[in-house]
Amino acid sequence: MTEPNPVLDTLLALIPLVLLVTLLALRMKPVPAALIVIALTGVLTGIRFPIDPGLFDDVVPSLWPVALSVLVIIFGGVLLAEYLGTVGAQDAIGDWLRAAAHTPDRAVLLIGLGVAPFVESIVGWGLGVVASVPLLLRLGLTPTKAASIGLLGIVLGPWGSLGPGNIIMAELGAVDYVQLGVVSALFSLPVLLVGGIAILLVGVGWRRARSMLLEALVTVLVMWLILIAVNLAFGPPLGGVIASLGAIAILMLFARLRGGRAFTPDRFTVRSLYPYLVLIVTLLLAIAVDRLFPLGVWGDILANPAIWMLLAAFSTPLFFRLPWAQSLSVVTVSLKRFAPVTLTTLLFIGFGGLLSVNGMSARLSDAAASLGLGFLALIPVIGFVGGYITASSTATAAMFASGISHAAVALGTDQLAALSVQNVASGSAVMTSPSRVALAVSLTEDAVAQGRAPADPAVVMRHVLLANLIVVLLLAPLSWAAGVLL
Repeated sequence: MTEPNPVLDTLLALIPLVLLVTLLALRMKPVPAALIVIALTGVLTGIRFPIDPGLFDDVVPSLWPVALSVLVIIFGGVLLAEYLGTVGAQDAIGDWLRAAAHTPDRAVLLIGLGVAPFVESIVGWGLGVVASVPLLLRLGLTPTKAASIGLLGIVLGPWGSLGPGNIIMAELGAVDYVQLGVVSALFSLPVLLVGGIAILLVGVGWRRARSMLLEALVTVLVMWLILIAVNLAFGPPLGGVIASLGAIAILMLFARLRGGRAFTPDRFTVRSLYPYLVLIVTLLLAIAVDRLFPLGVWGDILANPAIWMLLAAFSTPLFFRLPWAQSLSVVTVSLKRFAPVTLTTLLFIGFGGLLSVNGMSARLSDAAASLGLGFLALIPVIGFVGGYITASSTATAAMFASGISHAAVALGTDQLAALSVQNVASGSAVMTSPSRVALAVSLTEDAVAQGRAPADPAVVMRHVLLANLIVVLLLAPLSWAAGVLL
């Protein structure tokens, strides 16, 4: 039996995380980086961190259903996006909303606070950026501004792709899933405020922003209140979806009150909304049935968003009467795009589980707890680093949830608050990830081909980094205060 050495064990437990961050920062692809780090962690497990059988029996069986749910949600989101892209549904909805906004300035807000987070909340994985940047270019914005605003629209990161990261964080952090969603929603106000104001400033400039500031603040407040209410009433899956719909509704109401006329969507645009309605209505009904008639395990299955995401995706070709051969080709393309995401997600979940069962998370959390309550102010920084490096709040949850939870327990503070701060910070930081910035910039290439100045990646990165710096500075004292008071 190896004698415990807290200093040595802490340094050894840090090595896998530091190596992973370094490899990803050096632009190594996630799969080989994760494999290298898992192999190293396995070596350290054999030398210094033996697996605890009790923890293994508790953690590993519970991770399999979580991993399966996450993967089905991701596949359903990818498939839905492919179908809607194939038939042109997203463009039709975006053009209708842009016209209904009445003014270009309000359209910038509507796309940034409505369209981008709505698509990201349903599909995730940067699709909110894919949907919003072309619409912003159609408004006449420069490629640099369009790319920046598309990224700044990732204001509801923890609820992206119906929030699979919340499932992982609740499981590894040993907290209630619904309560995690509610407390994360409470801590999301700084992200929404900073994101809304940044979208306005980047999109229309200082002078014109003053006339739209009230609308932006009201929209942010409405989004925040809806986000809290939906998480309380129905749990996390639809929190981001309905909050972003609230933003769209309030901005369209402002358009009507300020002289705009109603733009009735045509038949194709209405039909383009059907898959989204299927997802929202069926999931709400399933959750309501589970709440009214508790069914135990079957109720958990019924209320799982994975089922209804697949239903929405596979119903889409029926609404648009796609030929069987074309529908099958979309499934094939989706599987090809889903495969690397699947492997990456599974590896990160496995890595997080390994850190839990071999005691590394506990060792690191004990070291963090030795910093005292000052550690709580560093949680937003940890969340930011995770989101920046992995471009995924799901992956960040797998990496850090167990350690943050253990540290909170060791400090005698509230686990939910600590995990929620990390959740919100990492969700926001996804927009700063180099891979997301590269995606946003790449979406402006058609505009450049038409004679516009190319997007400046350095300026785009500066916009999103500055926004997240402010978010971290706002969350740090909130995290510390929550830890002291709760």
